[in-house]
Amino acid sequence: MGLTVLQITDTHLLDSPRDTMYGVNTQDTLEAVLDRAFGQVSPDVVLATGDIAQSATEPVYRRFRNAITSRYEGPCVYVPGNHDKQDPFDAILSPSRHSARGWDIIGIDTHIEDHVEGHVHETELRRLDEELSGADGAALVVGHHCPVDIGSPIFDAHRIVNGDELTRLLNAHDCVRGYVCGHIHQPFDAFAGDVRILASPSTCFQFAPGDADSLIDGDAAPGYRWLELLDNGNLETGVARLATHPPGVEEAAE
Repeated sequence: MGLTVLQITDTHLLDSPRDTMYGVNTQDTLEAVLDRAFGQVSPDVVLATGDIAQSATEPVYRRFRNAITSRYEGPCVYVPGNHDKQDPFDAILSPSRHSARGWDIIGIDTHIEDHVEGHVHETELRRLDEELSGADGAALVVGHHCPVDIGSPIFDAHRIVNGDELTRLLNAHDCVRGYVCGHIHQPFDAFAGDVRILASPSTCFQFAPGDADSLIDGDAAPGYRWLELLDNGNLETGVARLATHPPGVEEAAE
């Protein structure tokens, strides 16, 4: 039977639902993405892969959680990003693991408070190693930062600084089928050894791929990723986007 998984990422919610970032109302785009995603398929699990808040306070995290729970009552796996703050995040969004139907979905913390780049602390690596050693079936690991270069100088400088150590650990466990992340505001699909590395578009503004003249991609619409975790331990996945990009983002890209 497997699991249908929805990944949303980099929502960057602000103090007020009327506030904008790079000309984009991040609350409105989140609501539009959720309406479209939940209008397509009902997921078994939702992944929220960091940078949930740009203004990292409990009321903002509560507003995010309410946007999800008003549409969906199932399990969620939350991990923090570089814009998130640990204490308010943990107060509202605590689950970081879900196991069902032969799959273990394990969240890890890649953020360093008040730093853009990622890092997986030794204690977090040790915890992950122990959890993967105890996995009964296939495993999907979830974090915010990417552990490998994506071909963009800006984001390659802000990847997980000990990403090679993380990917070695993931490859040391035959159960690991993939690592799902956010942070880069664009789709990414590649392999590090035998482990598939996947990233998704943001629910708000998008970053341009490669060494572009502008950080913001004014032509790319908000999006999300679906994953099908199959009974045989394989996964299938794809990215979907809204039909149009949000108003105001073109000016930010100029």
